[in-house]
Amino acid sequence: MKNSMIVLEFLVGLLALIIGIVTLYPFKFFNLGIGAEIMFYGVTLLAVAMLIVGIFRLASVFSFETLSLPKKINVVTSVLTVAMAVVILYFQMVVIGERWLHLLFGIGLLSYAVGRVTIGALTTEYKSGLRAFISLIGIIIGVFSIIIILFQMTPIHSEGSLTVYLTYTYFTGITLVLIGVDCLVSAILAGLFGQKQGP
Repeated sequence: MKNSMIVLEFLVGLLALIIGIVTLYPFKFFNLGIGAEIMFYGVTLLAVAMLIVGIFRLASVFSFETLSLPKKINVVTSVLTVAMAVVILYFQMVVIGERWLHLLFGIGLLSYAVGRVTIGALTTEYKSGLRAFISLIGIIIGVFSIIIILFQMTPIHSEGSLTVYLTYTYFTGITLVLIGVDCLVSAILAGLFGQKQGP
């Protein structure tokens, strides 16, 4: 992988990690006013991060001359991730509060997960340790993506008549943290040890 792509992957990972953490815990890092703004625009922030990650994955594939089967699959899954992010942003700007946005987030993130698992399982351009790491992260993101698709709100605790729920944006934030870790680890290993030659 070219040095510029390694740096870009690191920056994309850092951005995804920061947005994921900030949307998970807005009031731990900011005052009440800014935290409330982050919560209000949380879906938009998450969609922008997903869009940037999808575009990066797509660009990283086309930065090399030949496209193997895993790379072709990665192109398709990256395009789907980008498409879902664009649709989410469109509906957030035109019709705020659509109840089925969790489906779009879930599909986009599941596409990313499928792409990563495919790369980890099928490519020969990575060393085995990095391939195992990419596959594991992809599987975990896939599990969270399915939760996001199936549940707009997920009950996590029930006591008597009181039930505590987490919204799909919480799980989307977790997946962005995982995506950030994925990008950062891949970039660091590629930079330090030359563990991969392609996306």
